[in-house]
Amino acid sequence: MRPHSLRLAFALCALLGGGASAQDARVGLPAVGFQVPETGPVLAETVESDWILNAQDNVCGLRDPRMLSNPGRINYDTLMAATPELQKLKREGIDPGSAEGIQLKQQAIDRVTKASESVRVTQGHCSVWKAISHKDGRAIADLTELVRAKL
Repeated sequence: MRPHSLRLAFALCALLGGGASAQDARVGLPAVGFQVPETGPVLAETVESDWILNAQDNVCGLRDPRMLSNPGRINYDTLMAATPELQKLKREGIDPGSAEGIQLKQQAIDRVTKASESVRVTQGHCSVWKAISHKDGRAIADLTELVRAKL
């Protein structure tokens, strides 16, 4: 560790209330008796978003709700059912839990994700979601038919 990095580390310890003092940090002495508070320091301000979403509903694009500006949404179940892979699964009566069924489902997920990404880029959306809304009630573009055309 470089001397200035070590000084910075000790200065941080001192700021967080550990056993090191500012003088210790300047001369590079080790912190003695440093303990982290039980709750830990608050290192970043918590910023709430006005978007109402579940992080698991992200299909592609930005995931951080604080960064969203123009998201779109799709009817994921409808699109999955429209994929050749899930149609084959249903038509041939393949067990969804079997190796072939799992592979077909993953291929269908990949197909919907790639088609959604293509539409997201061409239409200028920041992300595509299975479900998303905004506290102010603004309309969210439904991209389902555009994505279906790319499947």
